[in-house]
Amino acid sequence: MSRITELRASLDKKLDALEHQALALEAQLTQTKDQAMQRLEQRKQQLRDLLTQVQADVQKSKEMAEQAKTEVQARLEHLQVQLALGKADARDTFEEQRAKILKALNEFESVADQKLKGASFESGRVWEDLVGQTSRLEAEFEALRGRFQSEKAKQQVTLESTKQELLSKLMSFQDQLKAKRVVVQAKADVLETDLREGLDQIKAGVKRLFE
Repeated sequence: MSRITELRASLDKKLDALEHQALALEAQLTQTKDQAMQRLEQRKQQLRDLLTQVQADVQKSKEMAEQAKTEVQARLEHLQVQLALGKADARDTFEEQRAKILKALNEFESVADQKLKGASFESGRVWEDLVGQTSRLEAEFEALRGRFQSEKAKQQVTLESTKQELLSKLMSFQDQLKAKRVVVQAKADVLETDLREGLDQIKAGVKRLFE
């Protein structure tokens, strides 16, 4: 199992991913669409900053063959280009940009798993940070998709009431998540399934809100 795959499969990172999704959903319910778009741009920039550090580490590495460095650098540069694209305000361009970024990210991770396995870097926590930043970005992308759906005519009072109800559920979910983090590893699979089912119900409510 590669380092990235190993980290994604760990209990801590699975719980982190659920927390990132919950926070992204909360932002969709409490912020305007423009604010949510800016939040996504911030996540993209944070990942770009981290990738710049990864790029520097790869260049300095004495454990990697030059060919391996070249392959990794090529994927890094391609991912950086996709992340540097400006805000996508329309639904079609948003979906296109999202697909390109996630594809470039998967391609980079695949090459990194193969070529950088066992390599040590000055930044130390580079893979943990990478998994964390990509998890945050993926959560923002997923949460924003609902905002690009055509909004049906709804009374504002009903809309706000639904928002408050969903926010209350999200707050409760996040409290549960914090409590579950102390549960022993042996119960990890059941724990994650229970939490994911709860979050999926809230996601469905958010999706209906913006349809």
